[in-house]
Amino acid sequence: MTSEEEKRVEKKRKKKKGRKDKWGQPLLTCAGEEQPYEDGPITVGNDSAAEEVQSVYEENRIVVSGMPYYVTESEIRGLFEDIGSVSQLNLSRFPDSGNFSGLAFVTFPTEEIARNALKLDGTKMGNRILKVERCRVDPERKRKSEFLDEPKKTSGCLSAYIGNLSWDVTEEDIRECFKASNITSIRFAMNKKTGTFRGFGHIDFADDESLEEAMKKNQVELYGRPMKIAYAVSNRN
Repeated sequence: MTSEEEKRVEKKRKKKKGRKDKWGQPLLTCAGEEQPYEDGPITVGNDSAAEEVQSVYEENRIVVSGMPYYVTESEIRGLFEDIGSVSQLNLSRFPDSGNFSGLAFVTFPTEEIARNALKLDGTKMGNRILKVERCRVDPERKRKSEFLDEPKKTSGCLSAYIGNLSWDVTEEDIRECFKASNITSIRFAMNKKTGTFRGFGHIDFADDESLEEAMKKNQVELYGRPMKIAYAVSNRN
């Protein structure tokens, strides 16, 4: 093998292996040379290149993944109460059900607070281990489910989403749990291929008072699991 061939093989090997920074993100490259990104932007020859490196991450924002599906917004904010105040909290939700997917984007007033929040990486919440990392700038990709807040109540809609249910729950269990409300129907979500229960559904109520009474059951345990109750997302648009 010639020296030129050896160089090409070595270059491919390095490219395939890849290197990561201390946040687990791939290291940036400039003019074919890998550049580590540590606690600050790296100067790579000119101001515009340095700005490009700096803009890879959003300064004041982090991503938290691996959270239990049942946690509330207040519980997520409480996770950072010893770090600093939270300016904005965006929850990612499953597009088919509208329930929390365990992923949240947290924005802080300053970059310093955001960096300090990274210390919570590996923290245990419930029986799950959290992954806390910096939020990468991704202006090209727009997520269709764009991290919605809690669904707002829609005028005229008398339905509620109910999630994080035990696989063993029955319609009778739901009616007993919500006996203070006037229920007109219960719709469990089923897997079309297997016919098995998917752990969530919707409840239709006869009046607004019944709906509001049901909303008080949010996080109440049923078969040992805290239920997620939210206003149903209306399809009328």
